[in-house]
Amino acid sequence: MDRSSQTHPGLTLALLSVAHAAIHAQSALMPLVYAIVIVEYGLNAGDIGTFIAITTAVGGTMQLAYGFLTRIIARPALLAGGQIIFGTGLLIGGLSQSVGHLLASISLARVGSSPQHPVGNALLSDIYPAERRGFAISAHISGGNVGTVLVPFVGGALLLAIGWQATLALFGIPALVIGVLIAVFVREDHAAYRRAARASGSVRSHLREVVSRRDLRLILGASLVAAGGRGLDIVAPFMVLYLSGPLGFDDATVNLLYALLLVGAVIGPILAGILSDRFGRRPVLVSYYLMSAVGILAFMAAGANLFLLVPLLLPFGTAVFSESPVLQAYLADRALGPMRDVAFAVYFTFAFGIGAFWAFIIGQVVNGFGYPVAFGVMAASYVAAALLLVAVREGTERARA
Repeated sequence: MDRSSQTHPGLTLALLSVAHAAIHAQSALMPLVYAIVIVEYGLNAGDIGTFIAITTAVGGTMQLAYGFLTRIIARPALLAGGQIIFGTGLLIGGLSQSVGHLLASISLARVGSSPQHPVGNALLSDIYPAERRGFAISAHISGGNVGTVLVPFVGGALLLAIGWQATLALFGIPALVIGVLIAVFVREDHAAYRRAARASGSVRSHLREVVSRRDLRLILGASLVAAGGRGLDIVAPFMVLYLSGPLGFDDATVNLLYALLLVGAVIGPILAGILSDRFGRRPVLVSYYLMSAVGILAFMAAGANLFLLVPLLLPFGTAVFSESPVLQAYLADRALGPMRDVAFAVYFTFAFGIGAFWAFIIGQVVNGFGYPVAFGVMAASYVAAALLLVAVREGTERARA
């Protein structure tokens, strides 16, 4: 743990969580925007999958760069600058008059949000000890999900009142303010970090170790596979389209069901982080993957029966939004020191890159075979990720880490 007098763990966690909330608010708003533009621009589910794939790929390709950039630019500066670019992208999105304009603006916003996960998690992992790391990373994710939960209420009302373009622009303003606050208040001893980074080896040597170590490969593999059913980028958009399309629910009902799903995104990660700090990362992860698989199959089986959907979506959201922060804490436990920045850069590059691939694939599966088959693919991805983590050897590999 870095106990530099410049670093304030509680304040850093709070500001990064609020920044994450702004990013997640935009991500949660987009499924509701998709439901509007799919009609306004004459699109289909495959087009939306392609849109998600492109914007996710743009942000994902930026992730790997932070393994290098953190040695040149202080991590608080990267986080602050990213928030400002993110907010600017949303303001530009408010001027969109075509799907091409919207694609460009959301892609810019994705570039701006790209430091949040690899740089933010690496910074938090350095300033919090291992026995509180699960809590810190999960609180960071859960804080972001607070923004997610507010969207069906605030975002839904704004969409109805002022339209999707103006709503996007309004969502950009808090991001700009948060970027300035991070620039002013978040600090680290970057000179000390650079000295430690140079002493630990080159970025290239860290990259080689990340891809050569079996335990890290399995963790990365689980992330790649589980991305087929990951929270906001995959599950949420296609669930909303399914509820509003084949199931035929009205906007108010869809927003309510979406809110129930997203409430789990706030309480779930904190609970999972605390459990993983106490009982270990792997047992919690395997349990949550299996619960997610059962939950999505139950959602599919429930159909349009609100008496089944309403009590199901909260616990399902609690499970499906909790695996990612615990998996990130698992990675942080095993990739130590400046190598952790490189490991997170690789992790999120692959995670966002494969997320783009999965969004495209799921969209095509929906078009070709229907939503039930697509949800079955998501459930299978959870089970496969659990099997990969079971293969991690805790003893010798933990000692090596």
